Amino acid sequence: MTRFAIITREFRFEASHHPHSHSYRLEISLRGPLIDAPGESDDGMVIDFDDLKRIVNMTIIETLSDSIPRGPLVGAEKGGMDHNDLNTLTGIRTTAENLVHWIWDALVIGGLAEELLYRIRLWETEKGYVEITRVERGLV
Repeated sequence: MTRFAIITREFRFEASHHPHSHSYRLEISLRGPLIDAPGESDDGMVIDFDDLKRIVNMTIIETLSDSIPRGPLVGAEKGGMDHNDLNTLTGIRTTAENLVHWIWDALVIGGLAEELLYRIRLWETEKGYVEITRVERGLV
């Protein structure tokens, strides 16, 4: 019998979208089978938390992967979502609802297996967040 688990990693970043600035909290949840690789470092995991952290940071938070769609003025921007203007960086109307879908797309383009992506939750304020799952993406 295949055993499954859901893992979640939290990320924080500061960013603005005209005319507001926010301290965002991002939760990425993956659901998948436990790796069956006795003697290997990832035995019994869905994915190593450090690998998930590296993928998210290198794809969207600290840097923006070259393959990620971006806004027309992004040439003036350095890095990823952290400490940047999200309107300029993403090229979309940056509501929290639009951002979670952009983040999902960016992570898949950046190499995270879409079949593992389970939920993305973006906290825009201390008490308010938006969340999408595979259902909202039409994947179920």
